[in-house]
Amino acid sequence: MPLIGLEINDCGLLAAGGANPVKLLDLDGQAKESPGFALPQKKGLLVGRLAESKAHLFPRQILNRFWHQLSTETLEQSGKHMPRNHAEVVYHHLASIWRQLQSRGDEVVLAVPSFYEQAQLGLILGVAQELGMPVKGFLPLSLAASSLRCPDQMLLYLDIYLHCIEVVYLEQGQQLTIRDSAGTADQGLIHLYRQWVNAIAEQFVRSTRFDPLHQAASEQELYDRLPGVLAHLVHHPSMSLEVASGSRPYSITLERDLITRRAETVYGEIIRLIERMRTKRGQGQTPLVLQLSHRLTRLPGCIQMLAAAVKDAEIIELKPGAGAFGVLDIWHRLEAMHDSTGISYFTSRPWQKPLPTNEKATQTRPTHVLYRSLAYPITNKPTMIGSAHDSKQSGVSIIVGEAGVAPEHCTVALQGGEAVINNLCDQGTFVDEKRINGSITLKLGQIIRVGSPGAQLELIACLNGE
Repeated sequence: MPLIGLEINDCGLLAAGGANPVKLLDLDGQAKESPGFALPQKKGLLVGRLAESKAHLFPRQILNRFWHQLSTETLEQSGKHMPRNHAEVVYHHLASIWRQLQSRGDEVVLAVPSFYEQAQLGLILGVAQELGMPVKGFLPLSLAASSLRCPDQMLLYLDIYLHCIEVVYLEQGQQLTIRDSAGTADQGLIHLYRQWVNAIAEQFVRSTRFDPLHQAASEQELYDRLPGVLAHLVHHPSMSLEVASGSRPYSITLERDLITRRAETVYGEIIRLIERMRTKRGQGQTPLVLQLSHRLTRLPGCIQMLAAAVKDAEIIELKPGAGAFGVLDIWHRLEAMHDSTGISYFTSRPWQKPLPTNEKATQTRPTHVLYRSLAYPITNKPTMIGSAHDSKQSGVSIIVGEAGVAPEHCTVALQGGEAVINNLCDQGTFVDEKRINGSITLKLGQIIRVGSPGAQLELIACLNGE
């Protein structure tokens, strides 16, 4: 059975695996993400989404720091059914996840927070061994999720957890290496959710005199519906929100600007961490590349505020489970580099596609563009690359249905015996992660990326391709 990549972030653990194609796996009922919540009950611990759905019905009993503060120290909270320590809670959460995953693979590699220390990794490994989970190794989440080369730029990975924010500096060389990280405590997703629910409740009181925080049931309903509200407001300026109390419904119009304003403290802290890291590790006016986890990009106003505050930065939106998918992409090469049979933890990784070492090969003209296992010939008639199925330009089209790809993004064609790419849009066309403006000549083995995160296409040469 195939390898499983398991991404550890207490906002929601994710797993990727399978084959043809590799995909995100269900690991919390039919849900792809299992949040780090637990609720002690008579029959044992309730974990994941079920526990989260009761967090504000039983606020004194709920546990949500066990992944963040993983240790064997005795918990301050007491009660008849309360677990002894955070490691015990992690055991129950991981057990629930493994019961659903174990039929999908026979080896697991964990993408873990960069701030985890050796003792915490040891605890996770001990829990996994007790559960019979065949863990092969660990990779920092920031490394696993980052695979795009960004030459001559400073690369930062940004992520949010339930109780903290983290900015990781990744040094680009022959390998990608973690060189530094910075974070802030008690300003994570829990803090943001509390700010947003309070803002929504205040809006209800002003508009209807109904206070949804007055009763635990309506408070829990606001928290349950918040992810859907945020997903809507990422793309729309406002929405109608209705909450019922008894037989009477109450409705308000919720503005995205209100949600964004309440997040300014947390978003501002992210900006300060970026600038602090840039001052500490940057060289002069080196441009920035910010790789944002999907946990950040799904927060209304986050990308816009970062773009406005860090004006020279390129922002790359990573797809959900980028860390879990990254593990599957790179683990076979990491394993080949490791000469021990023990459990490995890596702080650097090779690039997904190594730099070409044969200079002659780099000078060979490519004959085809490879995308999703199909090779498209490069001819005198331009090949359109974009998201439109009804391109106005006649000839071959490569349809790329990914985020950030324009309907007519760029073309590739033969000009004067050379393969030439011509950018047609503002969304970004990159060759070997260097943004192009206008046209450039292409070489064998180069990688075209259209959009952010977009998609990658490879330049290849087929035998008798002329």
